[in-house]
Amino acid sequence: MSDCCGACKQNTENKNIKWAIFIFGIILYFGALGFDFGTQYTNKEPYLTIAYLVCYFAFGYNILKEATIGIYKREFFNENSLMAIASIGAWAIGEGIEGVAILLFYRIGESLEGLIVEKSKKQIQSLNAIKIESVKILDKDTTKTIQPQDIKNGDILVILAGDRIPADGIVIKGSSSIDNSALNGESIPKSVSVDDFVLSGGINLDGTLHIKATKSYYDSAFSKVIRLIEEGQTQKSKSEEFIRKFARYYTPFVTLLAFAIVIFPSLYEFIILDSNLLESLKIWLYRGIIFLVISCPCALVISIPLTFFASLGRASKEGILIKGSSYIESLNSANTIIFDKTGTLTKGTLKIKKVYKFSKYDEDFILKIAGALEAHSNHPIAKAIANNTIENLHTIKEFAGGGISAIYNENKVAVGNAKFIENLTKQKIIDDDNLKCQVFVSFDNEVIGSIELEDEIKNEAKETIQQLNKILENIYILSGDKQNVVKEVAQEIGIKNYFSQLLPADKVEHLKNILKEQKQKNKKVIFVGDGINDAPSLALCDIGIAMGKAGSDVALEGADIVIMNDDLKKIPQLIKIAKKTRLILWQNIILALGIKVCIMVFGVFGFTSIWMALFGDVGVAILALLNATTSNKCKV
Repeated sequence: MSDCCGACKQNTENKNIKWAIFIFGIILYFGALGFDFGTQYTNKEPYLTIAYLVCYFAFGYNILKEATIGIYKREFFNENSLMAIASIGAWAIGEGIEGVAILLFYRIGESLEGLIVEKSKKQIQSLNAIKIESVKILDKDTTKTIQPQDIKNGDILVILAGDRIPADGIVIKGSSSIDNSALNGESIPKSVSVDDFVLSGGINLDGTLHIKATKSYYDSAFSKVIRLIEEGQTQKSKSEEFIRKFARYYTPFVTLLAFAIVIFPSLYEFIILDSNLLESLKIWLYRGIIFLVISCPCALVISIPLTFFASLGRASKEGILIKGSSYIESLNSANTIIFDKTGTLTKGTLKIKKVYKFSKYDEDFILKIAGALEAHSNHPIAKAIANNTIENLHTIKEFAGGGISAIYNENKVAVGNAKFIENLTKQKIIDDDNLKCQVFVSFDNEVIGSIELEDEIKNEAKETIQQLNKILENIYILSGDKQNVVKEVAQEIGIKNYFSQLLPADKVEHLKNILKEQKQKNKKVIFVGDGINDAPSLALCDIGIAMGKAGSDVALEGADIVIMNDDLKKIPQLIKIAKKTRLILWQNIILALGIKVCIMVFGVFGFTSIWMALFGDVGVAILALLNATTSNKCKV
């Protein structure tokens, strides 16, 4: 620990020394400029030369050092070597003032670029910067403090007001409000009490909670989100990879071109026009220096990755986690999106739609019997009906895949599917295929009614599809549910293309056909699923988007993009972020190349100066970086 602290202290001291030298150089440089242009002292040249040389090494020590290291490693051409050659060339033609200016403005630009990049990184690394130093757990009747990495499944966590929850778990004591904005971008706190499930990463806003950990710290949602963000930063887009390769070949090319600008016109004037060789070299060396300064590729090399970085940060702030900038780029080529139905377009939970009665018993009695029986089952259908309004049930039996029977006031009652109730009552039941989900109720061996259930469509589904219809050409639903059910959902939210009653293998086959068709058009396909039973489709598709499902393992690990709060409206927002990113990229490319090419041409013909070249290099780079960061903060 002491070694680490010593190293940190040493780094801080070194940084302070470098800044002190840099500031001293600036003061000396402008002081020398004032002395040079503000006095008529006749013997000032030696003093000015010494002052400018001191400034030159104060500003250029690291640049010259990196350029020398590059030569030693046979990496002859980089931004440092460009600036070193340009500044030395300026001194060679007696323009020491401008030689120092080249290094000064390069250092200023480099520092400003660093600040802008660091500010952008903080936006996406804000989750990673959140550290949980220690955790309180309940050990018998006492509370002890441990490291979060030591949390085990089953530990009782004591979470005080203001504490961040370190591991996923279930509340066993207390009630409070939880701020989950770090996980899903939602600003509205969530109220929790006993038996509620809570995710790691949320902040306990009030009261004390006792939470039984259901996962270790490493396996909990918050840790997985942080790892997902870290992975996303390492995956580069094709544009980023291209600009790196471009810079690798571009820099030596422009350096050699600058030498050509100096040598060939000078020789031409000397041989053909019979001019003074030294004078010609001086003129064309100045123009070559301008060409070198303006040709530095910093504006593109830094701004393009930063544009993607800012977009990743913007998306993560909205609760959209993207596993790399390559997927942002791919979204621009997408014109087809495919949805799973259950748990994606619908809420994934059943509710009672209608009660049908077949006898003298009314709807309330049918619901009363069905609810009392289903209260003794954990089946998803049971949860939609269950209540405890009848207490004197006995001889309760559950039949897997069928239903539940019991005795109520010496009468046999049952609830279940058509086949189960038919076997009990010996009555023929007509199961209407047009109904979404139907359970039947019997009383004293008589079928007295049925209950129709439905999976409720998400509130934002229709609005989302309306927006996507304006952005994309094709929208599909691929579902294993009944045709009439899928058709009704598709019609209600505005999707024309749908396929129903698909087994997992059938769904993959349909997806392959769509992918093949779109590949012929050089277009990408998006698949949106709940991240639990759609793993094959999420993996197969060009871009897999999973609804977060409270941070489920498959959602975080199997998809390319995860929407943490399950909000479908985030999908069109995500596509708009991708399109805005592409717009910013082209703006920066046109801005940088346009200004640089103009100054290059003017410089070659002698219509501009090194000062203008410095603006074209440093100024344009900063403008491109500011455009990359500030534009991504604007509303999309």
